[in-house]
Amino acid sequence: MSGPRDWSPGEPRRPGVVRRVLPVALAFAIIACGTVYLRGDLQGLIGTAPGSPRSVAATHRLYAATRPVGGRCAGLPRDPDARAGVTLRALARCLDGMWAASLAEAGIDYTPPAELRLVRVPADAACGKEDHDWAGIYCPRERVVNVLVQSGGRAAPMMFTLAHEYAHHVQEVSGIADRRGSETFDEAWSRRLELQADCLAAAALRVVGPRLLREQRRMAAADAGDPDGQAASYRQSHGSGASSAAWIARGQRTGTVGACNTWGVPATQVS
Repeated sequence: MSGPRDWSPGEPRRPGVVRRVLPVALAFAIIACGTVYLRGDLQGLIGTAPGSPRSVAATHRLYAATRPVGGRCAGLPRDPDARAGVTLRALARCLDGMWAASLAEAGIDYTPPAELRLVRVPADAACGKEDHDWAGIYCPRERVVNVLVQSGGRAAPMMFTLAHEYAHHVQEVSGIADRRGSETFDEAWSRRLELQADCLAAAALRVVGPRLLREQRRMAAADAGDPDGQAASYRQSHGSGASSAAWIARGQRTGTVGACNTWGVPATQVS
């Protein structure tokens, strides 16, 4: 038989292609299966899972470098309900001052949102136009805070919504909400983000609106929600009412960003 060959009569015969490749393929398959099976443990070990004490969001310098947030808001009108728009814009100015001071302590430059948009209908917001089930929404790309203002509605819930969306802005400008890392950005990540915003909102409002926060906690704790449908979907991405109430209470009690570190706690606390 003529033609090239990859072995000579004087040398041991080399194994065929299949025999050479098969062990490597099996090794890769075992590694891949193990990675899938142990995904949560591996993510926790290398700090890429939400809730890992090694993750970027859990070890952010903002937690240790800042004193309690919040303070008085001299610009608020005596009757917040009289003109909700005036109340919200005054509170926004106060929130800018509070967060600028807090981030400065950690050496982080704070820039206010590009716009505070008070809207009557979701279609007028900078994002989330197709979603009709929100009281407020933050657009990270545009850095716009949107709050739904209902005619004749009480200012207190809208004030908490504003503080919550401002907290999302803080997460964005500080890098806590940075999606360029190796973490898994799933519903578990979203719950930690949203519950931290509840806590930070309470920290900022603890002097301005203690009664407002007590009311917000009661409303959250009473919201058991439907076992399925839209309410269940909301809980998956934002956390349960009980978890929200607990983090609001924590922010109000301590007032510190460090106490609002939802990223380094067990999953049971951000359910």
